[in-house]
Amino acid sequence: MDNKKNIIDDLYKSTFIVFLMSMLATAIGNVIDGIIIGNMLGTNSMAAFGFTSPYQKFTAIFPNILALGMQILCSQNLGKGKLDEANGIFSLALSTALSLAVFFITVTFIFPAQIANILGAEESLGVIRAEAIDYFQAFSLGLPAIAAVALLSPIMQLDGDRPRAVTAVTILSAANVLGDLICIFYFGGTMWGIGIATTVSYYLAAGFLILHFFKPTANFKFSPAYIRISNLKDMLLIGSPSALGRGASMLQSGFLNHIALSVGGGAGVAAVAIFNNIFSMIETFPKSLSLSMQIISGILIGEEDKKSISRLIKIAVKYSVVISLTTAGILIFAASLIADAYTADDNPVVLEMVADSVKWIAFSLIFMSFSEMLQYFYQACGRFKLVNIMAFANNVLFVVPFVLILTPYFQMTGIWAGFFLSKLAFLLAIIFGVWYHYKKITFNPEDMLILPKDFDSPENPRMNMTVNFRDDDLSISEVVEVFLEKHNISRKKTNYASICVEEIVYNILEHGFNDGKKHSIDIRVLIKGEEITLRIRDDCRPFNPKKWQEIYNDEDVTKHIGIRLVAKMAKEIKYVNVMNLNNLIIKI
Repeated sequence: MDNKKNIIDDLYKSTFIVFLMSMLATAIGNVIDGIIIGNMLGTNSMAAFGFTSPYQKFTAIFPNILALGMQILCSQNLGKGKLDEANGIFSLALSTALSLAVFFITVTFIFPAQIANILGAEESLGVIRAEAIDYFQAFSLGLPAIAAVALLSPIMQLDGDRPRAVTAVTILSAANVLGDLICIFYFGGTMWGIGIATTVSYYLAAGFLILHFFKPTANFKFSPAYIRISNLKDMLLIGSPSALGRGASMLQSGFLNHIALSVGGGAGVAAVAIFNNIFSMIETFPKSLSLSMQIISGILIGEEDKKSISRLIKIAVKYSVVISLTTAGILIFAASLIADAYTADDNPVVLEMVADSVKWIAFSLIFMSFSEMLQYFYQACGRFKLVNIMAFANNVLFVVPFVLILTPYFQMTGIWAGFFLSKLAFLLAIIFGVWYHYKKITFNPEDMLILPKDFDSPENPRMNMTVNFRDDDLSISEVVEVFLEKHNISRKKTNYASICVEEIVYNILEHGFNDGKKHSIDIRVLIKGEEITLRIRDDCRPFNPKKWQEIYNDEDVTKHIGIRLVAKMAKEIKYVNVMNLNNLIIKI
């Protein structure tokens, strides 16, 4: 059999691209604002923008918690065929997020001075404080749309409309650029106007995503009748690591602003704001790589498919090394150009600070990529306590000591170097933790995952195959038969299993491989006691043998004989199309 084309490889690549583009929806708007503010409005405005960073991160915590919990719970229910329950979870998450957004808008306009004080923009800062208030109030008006984009983007992936999320990113970016330029050249360039431009761009992107639900083929609908408040607890539990991570990131931003103000004044705060702005864009690469691995590994963990998980990890590591080193090289080479894009010509001090910070981001990237990958994998495994500790340690416990130690000697460079050392130390802490767990020194990628000892237990024999070409199916039933006979499975069940595999694979090859594209079929045979489980996965057009059997059950008995035969022999058949892959589970 030819294994050149592998579903896991292709799925990881396509998922990474979609996640990257979706995450850019938030990062691009932030970066565009940062470049225009720093380059056209000056240092004071950039410092004001920097003071609003914790506010932006805080208001993003709640929709992101709900989005993560919603995505996982909806996936589980879709896998069970419970579409109404999935719609109820989606409706609950959206209603809760929009209600919280309205609440934050109200609080922002009632208590602007108090919020400014909490952010560190005190009255003594004069115009910086005033501009910070203008921006976060204008930004707050877009919170409902920001929440909608956060929740609707993963739904596009689950509901088979990935291109719409990418188009929404394009709309968001173009509208934000146009809005900022209109504000600068036609309305005098105020922080209020910059904030309104971001708000409008999010509403346009959210509106485009909402159009998906008017499609006749859309599975997801806003369905208040199916809302179950009890699901909110599960969503919050699943999303808790994300909440703690974002909360810790907010604390980190406030801490760095405070240190920068003490060692670099307003210029230092502006430099930290630009640093955070650039970092928000760069971190989309390791985060999207990690999220892609997380969502795919979640499926594989459920199947206890250790072989596929190992392959997935190797692919993720390869992509991380290539992308991290390439991105780091570009950042180091273009550090001055990047700093110049943010910094007005009359402030060389800020330019030098920013160029220095970009290089330290580059040095940190490879360490950050590996640690994020492990952190997201542990979350997929349900190790919420461990991930919560890691999230807080990564953003606070490792950063604060290094920055406090280094800044008295190196001033602003101490902040950037402290950030770099914290990422290195965090990865080393994970490695030492793995060594402590196994009581030995190991660099085996599988060991780093800390899978349970009984995971993919050899007590439950299994076999994996991949089909790439039409003529591959000729020997599959024989391979399955030999495997089952080797493990003393009865002749009856062995025959049933080999016939099921042959019929299903034949149907996939006949109806799915005729579009001129390259496809693969992954076949897994698992023995648990007296039960045989067949998992057949392909990347062809959607195909549901169980539904076909039901549809044609009372029709001409001479049609669809293969599907009828499988349905008769199987004890249970389950089908779900997840991430554009057909997944068929047959129990015999």
